[in-house]
Amino acid sequence: MASGGLSGWAIARIFGITIRIHASWVLIFLLLAYSLAEEVLPQSSLVGGGPWWRGMDAYNHILAHQKSEGLISFYGAAEELGIAVWPWWQYWLLGIIGSIGLFVCVLAHEIAHSIVARGAGIPVEGITLFLFGGVSQLKKETETPGDEFRVAAAGPAMSVALGLGCGALYLGLYGALPAQARAILFYFAFINLALAAFNLLPGFPLDGGRLLRAVLWNRYQDAARATSVASWWGKAIGMGFVVLGLVEFWWEFTVLRTLSLGPLWLVVIGLFLRHAAAASYRLLSVREAFAGLTVRDAIRPDVVTVEPDLTLDGLVDEFFYAYKFRSFPVLEGGRLIGVISLKDVQGVPRAEWPSRRVREAMHLVREENLVHPADGLSDVFRKMAEEDKGHLPVVEDGRLVGIVTRHDIMTLIQLKTDLGGHWRPASR
Repeated sequence: MASGGLSGWAIARIFGITIRIHASWVLIFLLLAYSLAEEVLPQSSLVGGGPWWRGMDAYNHILAHQKSEGLISFYGAAEELGIAVWPWWQYWLLGIIGSIGLFVCVLAHEIAHSIVARGAGIPVEGITLFLFGGVSQLKKETETPGDEFRVAAAGPAMSVALGLGCGALYLGLYGALPAQARAILFYFAFINLALAAFNLLPGFPLDGGRLLRAVLWNRYQDAARATSVASWWGKAIGMGFVVLGLVEFWWEFTVLRTLSLGPLWLVVIGLFLRHAAAASYRLLSVREAFAGLTVRDAIRPDVVTVEPDLTLDGLVDEFFYAYKFRSFPVLEGGRLIGVISLKDVQGVPRAEWPSRRVREAMHLVREENLVHPADGLSDVFRKMAEEDKGHLPVVEDGRLVGIVTRHDIMTLIQLKTDLGGHWRPASR
């Protein structure tokens, strides 16, 4: 997926892009390694490292014999049946390699998105790998249908290229490779093509849904309408996975008299897609509401300021208690020289408040902590969220002209959204 936001542990930087791993990725790593070691690779080993489904009958035959004999192991059952299998440690070693390989494949998929996005002038904050794959965190959305199409297509194109490359090696070197290498190569070819196929499903926010959005955007010349249709398909596909999982569960439980993780995964993936489609649409709606708005549209000019020579005792009594604010800009000669916060005052011993001045306790403001009337409102809101600030001072030509608060920005966006995006502030 080509946009979104998840926190995680930073593990590397590639092409200047920070790579993170979300805690949920550990779960998929362990589950995949287990599945490969205990099911997929044992089946593949029974057909010389070929497609595992061809070894399913022999694998089930071994399991049936194991069950009939009681405490005998899988390897003991295979030996009694005269079926050659690999040592258990080889399955687990290849399982771990396969799980790490999926990490690399998903990472390559997301890097392709990010490189094309940067080529379109879209800053990339990083890539996070999580339970259901990966997400490239873009600072803004694409501005044209063409850019949207190219960014969305880059990931599946990379996955197809990796899948075909591994498939070519599998076929071209089949006779020269040991069975273990053939098995892992076939798995990499299959998983990359499966990754591309899944991501090309035409439901937002999957890559296929973004491709659909780009086509509809180009046709309707209306990004909001295109996003709405693509999101509907995303929710529909998610519900389809849920229904398919429930049907498979019913079939396994009532007809086959067995249970597996397959149906559960389908339901979980379906619910995730449905939630992601709705959440992504809401996020895009908010971003579109920010479009064209600047700090000037949300500025609050009636800001309460303090003088630098005021005592901390007077500051607490006359300002903190009186106005119920947690910080105040400090002006000297009409110019902003700092900000005094409740935390700054708390850092001074109570007995010194009558003698200490605001200028001694305040913190200086740096340029990166200031905003200007012409700054984009979405960038300012992002700055507030990243720095956990409720408001920021607004300066013009070095003079304080007001403040912008997170509450006022959210109120403005809600008004614009409720009015269908047609409203513009009176200051315009």
